[in-house]
Amino acid sequence: MTGPARPSTRHVLWHPGPSAGVPYEAEVEGRRWQVQVNDFPAEALYTLLIEGSPAEQLEAWPETWIRPAPR
Repeated sequence: MTGPARPSTRHVLWHPGPSAGVPYEAEVEGRRWQVQVNDFPAEALYTLLIEGSPAEQLEAWPETWIRPAPR
């Protein structure tokens, strides 16, 4: 039996976030997801926050995630 899929495998359409440190956010199944930019390379490049709590550390942008068009 396998566990739940990692959030980074989900198809997500991102929107501009509130700050440079959190440049993207989305609503997924009624929950607020945000991408936090970290102190790379000392830390993972990104942290996925779900409802403000760290959910996954990411070294690269997932292929299934779509960033908003540049402003």
